[in-house]
Amino acid sequence: MSPGDRSPGDLRGTARWAVVEAHLAAVAAGDDPMEPREPAISADGRRVACTVTLRTDLAAPARTAVALLTVDDGDVPGSMTLVEVDGRDVSGPRYAPAGPVLAVRVGRDVALVVDGALRYLPPVTGTVEHLAWSPDGVHLLAVVAEPGADAAGAQGSGRLSGRGPAWFPHVMADEPLGGWRSVQVVRVDEQGAANGWVVVSAPGSTTWEAAWCGPGRIVTVQSTRPDEAAWFDATVGLVDLAAPSDDTTVFRPPPGRCVGLPAGHPDGHRFAVVTATCSDRTVVAGDVTVVEVATGRAGELDVGFDVTGLQWHPVDADVLVVVGQRGLETVVAEVDAGSGAVTEAWASTELTCGQRYPEIALGTGGSCAMVVEGYRTPPAPAVLDRHDGTPRALAGWSPSGTPVDALGRSTVARWHASDGVEIEGLLAAPDRPGPHPVVTYVHGGPIWAWRNRWSMGYPYTHLLVAAGYAVFHPNPRGSTGRGEHFRSMVIGDLGGAESEDVLSGLDHLVDAGLADPARLGVLGGSHGGFMAAHLVTITARFAAAVSYCPVTHWPSMRLTTNDIAAQDRLIGGGAPSPLDAADRVTTPTLVLTGSRDLITPSSQGLMFHRALSLQGIPTQYVEYPLEGHGVRSYPAQIDFAARVLAWFDRWMGPERRA
Repeated sequence: MSPGDRSPGDLRGTARWAVVEAHLAAVAAGDDPMEPREPAISADGRRVACTVTLRTDLAAPARTAVALLTVDDGDVPGSMTLVEVDGRDVSGPRYAPAGPVLAVRVGRDVALVVDGALRYLPPVTGTVEHLAWSPDGVHLLAVVAEPGADAAGAQGSGRLSGRGPAWFPHVMADEPLGGWRSVQVVRVDEQGAANGWVVVSAPGSTTWEAAWCGPGRIVTVQSTRPDEAAWFDATVGLVDLAAPSDDTTVFRPPPGRCVGLPAGHPDGHRFAVVTATCSDRTVVAGDVTVVEVATGRAGELDVGFDVTGLQWHPVDADVLVVVGQRGLETVVAEVDAGSGAVTEAWASTELTCGQRYPEIALGTGGSCAMVVEGYRTPPAPAVLDRHDGTPRALAGWSPSGTPVDALGRSTVARWHASDGVEIEGLLAAPDRPGPHPVVTYVHGGPIWAWRNRWSMGYPYTHLLVAAGYAVFHPNPRGSTGRGEHFRSMVIGDLGGAESEDVLSGLDHLVDAGLADPARLGVLGGSHGGFMAAHLVTITARFAAAVSYCPVTHWPSMRLTTNDIAAQDRLIGGGAPSPLDAADRVTTPTLVLTGSRDLITPSSQGLMFHRALSLQGIPTQYVEYPLEGHGVRSYPAQIDFAARVLAWFDRWMGPERRA
């Protein structure tokens, strides 16, 4: 593309676009499957399935398939085959509790993989979000979202499917007009044949999550409204297939806490859930509560870390297998529900597993499937044996070619805030002595946390390090991994002490000779976008700022979105609005938003940009018409990364680029 063919602000065809495109193509496109996730393991522990991305190049639409991997056994090497359907996404694998039958989602349909062939089950109306087999393998449940249901912010916001032609309006009213989620069940015989799906969840409720509790009951996380904000007040229900009821509630979390990750015991006598202070649906990490079905008695287990996944052991009836985060460490452990004894199976700071949070899949034989990754280790399927203690990579997996020479190293940083609270984070830096130009990447949530993931879970860290920057990933108070007290320290204090945690971390890096105080930048999205906008109103130390999908004015946001209203009520409470303090900003600031964002509407970023522009502060505003909460698709992601790199290069870069 010649310069004369480009619109103003078009980066395509520039040198910087070429650098970013080459970097992203090396990690996100190729002939091999990539981005393994949603692991599942067969009953005998000899087969692992996971969802993978197929993307030959960044210009081609990506699709998903399910990779089937056999575990290498002595002289028999492991192998990999793909379950794929032309023009349709295949995802969400779930092995039956006995035998090799695998359930998968194929677009909006559900199918079984039997002897390598797909057998479609009767159609489901809506979008299937989750599948689970009953302990006896007779029934399959699905959590199904109606057209128009909200997607979580962690899923990109927006709506899962339309309810009419492209011109059809979105209608809001005092009463819900659709978008509910239900639990539906189908009976599957030994040959894979099935009758129709039956809705079993209570009428007038929406079900966010569901799990079997014995062969005849289902434990649900449910609300009385379908909108995203209703999740923050969800309760736990118990659906009895033999005796349906309009009122299924059996457990309510403590005040101020959310509930998620239900796990029913195979014998149906009890279930476990996780309760925690949360800022986003699908982002749950906290404490384990076990509830006895017959009595309703609930007891909390002291696991010793924030739990992000749990399953009852198929053999040891009193044992819960849990995975979670302890500071910067990922932990897999077994917990005796009777005695409370905790036995760790694996713990690591260098490696982790899972995407949003640590995640494993437990087979009926006791082995765990996981996707293991680290800052310099691309994601790969692995198996963890409960008696071994070391994840074993699967020989059949062929990761895409990924250069690591320019990725530098990730190291742990710990420091104390002014009030004495110890804070920790991760510094990704080039392989050369400091001081470096440092970009502080503030995470979203606010209740979430950085782990030592491949590029920290986003492509921008590796890209910035390869360009000569160090990238600082602090976990200020409110972050996961330090228990409920540490998480709740952010409640009613958004932008308060957490800001000092971040700034004192920068002081620590400067004092250690790792950060150049004249070349400091800040980057963040969602809550991190709020923080990036807020930090430049309270300090002039940043040479450049990038804020994407931010909240900049809480009063107007409460009137333009319902998706985050409950989070604001539970956590916000008087948080500062960067827009009100825009006259204090001196930092050049790039603002990026998505037109389809229902969590932090694009108007939030636009108002902040215009306020800075009116004062003569260098600023740019970029809005992606097809993106929601975060930029996730290609080529928009190339454009996003190129603009971020260009902005930091312009104001604080290690070198100037054309």
